[in-house]
Amino acid sequence: ELRELGLPMAVALNMEDEAEKRGLRIDAAALERALGVPVAATSALHGKGVRRLMERCLALLAAPGPPPPPPVYTAHIESQVQRLARLLPEPPPGRNGNRRFYAIKAIENPDMVPGEWRPLLAGELAVAGGQIRDFHGLECYETIACERHHLAMKLSEEACRFAPRRTFHLHDRLDRFLLHPLAGRLFMLAYFLAFFAAIYLLGGLFSRWLEPLLARVPPLLAPLRRSAPALWLTLDGVSQGLAGAVGIVLPYLLPLTFIHALFEESGYLSRVAFLLDGLLHRIGLHGKSAAAFILGFGCTAPALYATRILENRRDRFLSALLLPFIPCSARSAVILAVCAALAGPLWALAIYAFTLLVIAAVGRALSLFLPRPSGLVMEIPDLKLPSPRHAAAAGLRQIREFVRTVVPLLLLGSAAMSWLGRIDAGAAIDRALAPVVHGLLGLPAALGTPLAFGFFRKELIVIMAQQALGAASLPLLPLTAAQAVVFLVFVTLYFPCLSTFVVLGREFGWRTAVASALLSFAVATASAWLFKAALAFL
Repeated sequence: ELRELGLPMAVALNMEDEAEKRGLRIDAAALERALGVPVAATSALHGKGVRRLMERCLALLAAPGPPPPPPVYTAHIESQVQRLARLLPEPPPGRNGNRRFYAIKAIENPDMVPGEWRPLLAGELAVAGGQIRDFHGLECYETIACERHHLAMKLSEEACRFAPRRTFHLHDRLDRFLLHPLAGRLFMLAYFLAFFAAIYLLGGLFSRWLEPLLARVPPLLAPLRRSAPALWLTLDGVSQGLAGAVGIVLPYLLPLTFIHALFEESGYLSRVAFLLDGLLHRIGLHGKSAAAFILGFGCTAPALYATRILENRRDRFLSALLLPFIPCSARSAVILAVCAALAGPLWALAIYAFTLLVIAAVGRALSLFLPRPSGLVMEIPDLKLPSPRHAAAAGLRQIREFVRTVVPLLLLGSAAMSWLGRIDAGAAIDRALAPVVHGLLGLPAALGTPLAFGFFRKELIVIMAQQALGAASLPLLPLTAAQAVVFLVFVTLYFPCLSTFVVLGREFGWRTAVASALLSFAVATASAWLFKAALAFL
């Protein structure tokens, strides 16, 4: 299809090493002759063949030859293509494609032809479409797809050879284990336990290393308290925000982004989707939604974009309502930091497990009002050893994004909290939210303002809670372990952040965004109240 554009092109025959491991040998020279364009074998993971590919591209740009020959279809279709192409003008400079390309597109989908050209083809296109449908008994777009598939199979037969294998490749043996109904699920559970244990332990270790360094900042600002009270109030708030960003959030975010990037690159994500398909069907979805849900542990906003791979609008809508319940990296940092300070790691696992139960229950309830879910057809790509360098680069991009977009908000929010405390404006917010925060959940009313500011970024909550409750550090927060758990359950579920809310509105409509926000608040309040009642009973 790209050759039909008539533009200079080259083919990167990537993952050739993986093909050979599976007994598939591709003759790059034969493929080049058949396609009529340069073909270079590459292995992007290891950087093999990339230089050769670049050299061939540069040579092609320096001395462009004739355009690649277009594929020739069977006679009755080819005659229709050529007849329609003669009716079209030559495309103007700057518009990709040529007359033949637009003639084929007119047969496949007339909407892809520029509007001013459609009258030129109207009568002839109806005749051509009728003849193709009568001859093949298929719609025109299906006929063209079948033709391309036939040509691709011929190319494959010319350029590819399978070598019989006497043994199963390691990938196949691993997949027999990873996709096993029992062993695969046990491994998946162990993997996720190890995943969160590593983040918890590494985050706590980094936090303890940074704490003495950050403790040196407040004494440096102390002289300003008398000489410049307004400046001190602002800088003190900023320093507390910085301490929260660097000392509380970043230590957990660093291992989370790196390990998550390794996980995505390995190809294990598709196996998890396969294993979760049956479970997700019970709540009205299917395994293809698992990719978005696992991305949600990093950030909910890109996870919402990832629902575009779901073909069914019903599945997209249900996923969009459930994704804000997934503990993203920001909420994970809050959960792990507060649990490390006040409750212990088992409560962190309990909150994650409870969140999954909430998603299952809410999904099951909502699916009662929606049509039945569609079936699952998805590709399981090969497993591959993830590159620590690529994972580090992906993690570094997320950290840069955190520093560029989140840290300024944390500093401003923390400074605002200092001034709100000084002018007592936060008291109005606390009074407005007191019926839920204090009345229903039994938490200090002063946590209302941090929860309100958490709409902008969830990381703000733990930093501003520390300021609102007058604690020098997280372990000194005047909360019991039970209150800390109730607080975290509410924070995990209570409201999508600003970026998630905006993406929801743009992708699914503002009514869906508002419905998601109201649903989250109701579920969070009910869940936190149940935790409070259960802990009080115990």
